[in-house]
Amino acid sequence: MDNNYLYHCKGCQEPDKDNQRVSPITYHMWARADAYGIYTGLYCDKCYDDPHKYTYRKDEYHDPAYAGERMEPDE
Repeated sequence: MDNNYLYHCKGCQEPDKDNQRVSPITYHMWARADAYGIYTGLYCDKCYDDPHKYTYRKDEYHDPAYAGERMEPDE
C-alpha cells in the first residue's frame, strides 16, 4: 500500500491518485453502501464488481413480509 495517498481501495489497496481532498469520506467517488445506505467502505469500480472482493449484498435483503406483525390483515 502506498502511504503517500490519503484514500485506498479496501479490496485491492490501490491508492486513489485523483481525489485527495474529498471531505467527508462518504462523498468520495469510491464510497460504497449496501441497498439500505449503510456505508461499507471505499472500493474501486473493479473491486466493487468482483463478488470475491466486495462481499456485501447489493440487493434489498429485507422482506417486510417476514419482519413481524403487520397492520394489514392476512388475506
